[in-house]
Amino acid sequence: MSVTFQLSDEQQALRALAHEFATNEIRPVAAHHDQTGEFPWDVLAKAHELGLMNTHIPMEYGGLEGS
Repeated sequence: MSVTFQLSDEQQALRALAHEFATNEIRPVAAHHDQTGEFPWDVLAKAHELGLMNTHIPMEYGGLEGS
């Protein structure tokens, strides 16, 4: 068995989704949250809806069981 550092198609899709989310959802409000110290609950909720949060949680507990 050989070790590969290439991302699978699923990992590449998740990476692209995370990049798009950061560009479209995080970047526009980052300065505001940095200046005010407010926690970005709405951004966190959107990330959770898209499956970008808690990816390591086992499926039986509602997670994606990612590596």
